[in-house]
Amino acid sequence: LALKANSRIAPQAAFGVFADSCKGKNKEEAKSRDQTQPALTNYAIFSVSVEPGIRSTALECRILLVMEGIQLYVCPSQRNAATKELSSTELRALLTPLLKDYGIINFEIWLCKSKFEATLTTHKRTDALRFLADSQKIRFRSRLVLGGQQLRIKASKKNPDGILVRVLKREEKALLLRTSSNPDTGLVQVERLRRQFKISSLACGNWEYTGPDVQYHAYFHVSVEATIIFGDRFVALDYEMQDFDNGGSVQLYRMLIPYSAITTYVLDRGQDHAFVYTLTAAPKIWLADGNSFRRTRETCIKNMPLPVSTSCHDYRFELSTPWDADHLLRLEHAHLLPQCTLSTAAVYTAGDPFEAQFAQLNLELARRKYTLDFTVTFQVQKLAQNGYLPPATVLAIIPYVFNLQKNHGAHLTVAALRRLFQQLPSAGPLTKFTELDIRAITEMLSCNVDIVEEQFDYKAADTSTTMVTYRAEVTPAATYLAGPDPESSNRVLRKYSKFSDHFLRVTFMDEDGEKVHRDRLLGQTVILHERFKDVLHHGIKVGGRLYEFLGFSHSSLRAQTCWFLAPFFENDMRIDADFIISKLGDFSHIQNPAKCAARIGQAFTETSSSIPIDPTIVRIVGDITRNDRVFSDGVGTCSPKVLEILQGAQKSYHRPATVFQIRYLGAKGVISLDNRLNGHILRLRPSMIKFESTDDANIEICGITSKKLPLVLNRQLIKILEDLGIPNKVFQELQSHAIEDLRAGISSVSNAAAVLDWNNVGATTHTTWLIRKIQSLGFEMSNDMFFRDLLESVVLIQLQKLKYQSRITVKEGANFFGIMDETHTFAEGEVYCSWVDKDGRAGVVSGPVLVTRSPALNPGDIQTAKAITVADDSPLRALHNCLVFSSKGERDLPSQLSGGDLDGDLYHVIWDQRLIPQTCKKPALYPRPKPIDIGRPVTRQDVSDFFIRFMEQDELGTVATRHQVLADQLENGTLHEDCLQLAEVHSTAVDFSKSGQPVTEEDFPESSHTRLYKPDFMAPGPRVKIEERGIIFEPENLNIIEPNDLRRVGEPRPDRYYESSNILGILYRSIDDDDENVTKGVLVDLWDYVQAETSELEWEHYMEQDWRIRFAYEATVFDIIHRYSTSLSESLGEIEVFIGSVICRNGYKNKRQKEYAVGLKETYNREASQFMAAIRRDDETDGAEKWEALCRSMACLDVGIQSPKDCKRIAKGRRDTFAWLAAAAAMRELETYQQDKTVSRLKNIPMMVKRALEF
Repeated sequence: LALKANSRIAPQAAFGVFADSCKGKNKEEAKSRDQTQPALTNYAIFSVSVEPGIRSTALECRILLVMEGIQLYVCPSQRNAATKELSSTELRALLTPLLKDYGIINFEIWLCKSKFEATLTTHKRTDALRFLADSQKIRFRSRLVLGGQQLRIKASKKNPDGILVRVLKREEKALLLRTSSNPDTGLVQVERLRRQFKISSLACGNWEYTGPDVQYHAYFHVSVEATIIFGDRFVALDYEMQDFDNGGSVQLYRMLIPYSAITTYVLDRGQDHAFVYTLTAAPKIWLADGNSFRRTRETCIKNMPLPVSTSCHDYRFELSTPWDADHLLRLEHAHLLPQCTLSTAAVYTAGDPFEAQFAQLNLELARRKYTLDFTVTFQVQKLAQNGYLPPATVLAIIPYVFNLQKNHGAHLTVAALRRLFQQLPSAGPLTKFTELDIRAITEMLSCNVDIVEEQFDYKAADTSTTMVTYRAEVTPAATYLAGPDPESSNRVLRKYSKFSDHFLRVTFMDEDGEKVHRDRLLGQTVILHERFKDVLHHGIKVGGRLYEFLGFSHSSLRAQTCWFLAPFFENDMRIDADFIISKLGDFSHIQNPAKCAARIGQAFTETSSSIPIDPTIVRIVGDITRNDRVFSDGVGTCSPKVLEILQGAQKSYHRPATVFQIRYLGAKGVISLDNRLNGHILRLRPSMIKFESTDDANIEICGITSKKLPLVLNRQLIKILEDLGIPNKVFQELQSHAIEDLRAGISSVSNAAAVLDWNNVGATTHTTWLIRKIQSLGFEMSNDMFFRDLLESVVLIQLQKLKYQSRITVKEGANFFGIMDETHTFAEGEVYCSWVDKDGRAGVVSGPVLVTRSPALNPGDIQTAKAITVADDSPLRALHNCLVFSSKGERDLPSQLSGGDLDGDLYHVIWDQRLIPQTCKKPALYPRPKPIDIGRPVTRQDVSDFFIRFMEQDELGTVATRHQVLADQLENGTLHEDCLQLAEVHSTAVDFSKSGQPVTEEDFPESSHTRLYKPDFMAPGPRVKIEERGIIFEPENLNIIEPNDLRRVGEPRPDRYYESSNILGILYRSIDDDDENVTKGVLVDLWDYVQAETSELEWEHYMEQDWRIRFAYEATVFDIIHRYSTSLSESLGEIEVFIGSVICRNGYKNKRQKEYAVGLKETYNREASQFMAAIRRDDETDGAEKWEALCRSMACLDVGIQSPKDCKRIAKGRRDTFAWLAAAAAMRELETYQQDKTVSRLKNIPMMVKRALEF
């Protein structure tokens, strides 16, 4: 390829012009190029040379390119009426062995629109050219016959897709790496395993007992002609059923069961030759509409009653051919299925319908509404509804439960029932009938009451911070009950705290526990507008009560969670949902359902404190506006006297905060200290007041910054900074330092304790103090399994954040609430930033800083500012841990940063000069989406309908993902016009929750629709399992089926990835994601030491009671695990609960996992602190019982290091955490005991000296 110039031109410059032209940077060249041709990106420069031209003033630059990849064209040799359409599956089967002879093991086949031709793409150009040449030879043509048709192969005129070439290259590299590390694995294994079987009937029911015999009771049964296919990750069942609602037409359905949801697998070798799967949740069902890509989601199998789909999790499939059972056993050996249990249990088609049993149970619970306490009724209904026991069994034990409540009270009865959930084994051939008959259940309940009756009551009473609430989880096929558990409180719950059991927190989710995501290829009308909307409109019945939709906060809307209410009476007044909303404020002027929901949602925002104030101290002051911009949007001030009141609500913070995010009546925003104000004054601005309210005058605190919040980079920010010219080495250095810190943390015990401190692990339980104490005593900790698991888990979580989220800590940076300069002395572009960290160190930032906020998609969302210092007598000197913006200029700086304001947004401030770009781009200016106006006051049903519409049309995640892919593939990255358009679409999607205006497909740039592949840094990591022996990384399953068959199986087509050459790909590949030296554990040695130091103390009599404390602790951990497991099929491990964070099962942590991790840490720390107090309980401090706290702690430590007693449904992994709590408590008390003994000895020295002298 030659470039000619009329004047002398350097080779490098010639290459630059050529490269710009090839990649589409040269606009004139791009216009002249055929728009169907992709930009040339898959080439490598071999050499650049200069040769003289014809004229002396002209030079010719020759650039020799080595093409990567090639596209071939496959078609029949002759085309006539008898020519058959090609099949990609058959074509791949034909070409695979042929191409393998040429060293090509990975290639892509795409059928053309006519289906008579196909394209073949491979990254091995040279090998493919050899294959192409040989395919023209006569002796080779006999091998190119498919279905009786002679095929021919020729070179395509089109260049291959450069991204696809990189995908194929990466996939082959991964495949060769796996097969080289384990030569026994490979695709050859697939051919030996039969994966497709015919099914003649399908049933759903339960394992139940008739006397000592176990029977399968089918509560729903249908004869079908079906095919079951065992895929890579799922079992898929294709079956046809007649739909009498649509004229009796035959419909094709697909059932999908993930292997991770199958807990037990029973193969019936009797006459029927069937197999039964016990599932953790109902399977997903789709209705095909003739197009293999378009499906409609169904709630459950057609005509299956809701009680059956909710509570029956045993699915039975009858084989059409008896000898297929042997092939199923071979699939188990291939590790696709759990261990099989052989059985010849009888099958019984229940005469009494399951829904009739449930109706009878609900009738009985409603009849006992005024005799059985609701807290007890809730647990009884939960037993049946969640599938722990059949309704008939639950009905039989109700009289016994009533007697328990009568004799022991509702509190102990509830505790006994909640323990029962953990003790009940799953019914089936492996469980004896004596473990689940009425007598066994009542004995367990009786024993549980005895245990909890003497058990220390560690539960804290309801406070203004938390409230014990009941929960329900609604899926397309089921409604599950959960709780009660402590929840962060809000204005409504706090006001009606005496009636907390009348509030129900309802979460809508898919069967696997994930959010219901929008999918353009998946119709969701049935589950959203029929199933979910029916629940929102008609409520949920529990124990004779009807819970109706109430409202939701802004954050819970995105989490698909809302509040329901069962009406109650207070002071002879009926309190229902409409009454509560009417008392919150006046919303009649709002005619936009989304906006109205957001305003009502202010009352449901989780707040940590509620402080009553005198309404007369409130002053309304004007906003600072200029050029139609509100510089003071959402920010007010308060006097030192009011600040003292707010600081009094803080608990254990190192330094009182001076900035608070608040809710007050109909106002929301941030208030900061202004020490120029005298007396009690709270100044609010009109921009803070969203609606008028006459509710209780309380300031509710929902956010503070009493310490400097660490700043971490994310992918969006890193990509923009890369495009603004920040060198790659800066990010690599920051990541290397983070990894070095982690490595240093595992190099010694003292460093490990520092790592745990940095990650805020074990602060409540004094774990890091205990580790340092054990080390000081000379005990070896490095081989202790719990210590290793604890450290390994923390390091793994941090590595996952680095690798899969690019969460790189910037030490010279922080996150702060933004406020406005109330002194009006700053010039435009100036900011003031002072900070205090958790150790009390303080500082003031000075000089150039980078300021932004998340999410940042437009390069203009990052701006620079000048951080200045202020005079010692300035009111701003009293502030810390906040970012003060100027009130001057043409446009306020917060609005330039992703459309931010000052009502509680957190701003990222970086003063690391390496990360500050030389120039910044112009900030975006997006028009506000026009809110939807329904022309009348909004009703509660309008709000609930918007809740459904938001689930259906929310595109925020889709926009962010497409932007990330495009920014990596387009040459200009985030500066490309398509990425800029997506950034604007993202802004609209963010506002959807308040404007009601959704993003439509037409808003997306056309290029974002055709991106089939993703960069490798978006790929999931290896699957992680938490087992008894610790954290296990599962190798990727190579027993995959042909990807082109995935549509037939019903399994989602997996994403495919290429190696990104940009900084995010470089950072990702620079991190690589287990020694089982099991020892007796350091706590055993520590226990010997404690006993030796306290030989004169008696502690054994506390053992029985401390076993009860341990039981209560493990029951609490189990509840936390169930509550915060984001997947119903993969529960958390106890080690995750202890550290207060979630180890991602595939590397990447989704939004729900991030939200759950925050609640997990708060909940466990709260419960653990109460158990620490229970372990050290010291009722008497005089005489013989002086060291009772030490004796109790010693007994708990002895209990903790013993093997756990029987508990059927406890957490995955070892149960060591109670022992570490007890050890920390015991060592604290022992230290006091040793100091007391030392003092006593010192006091006796004078008497001993006197006696010695006398002697």
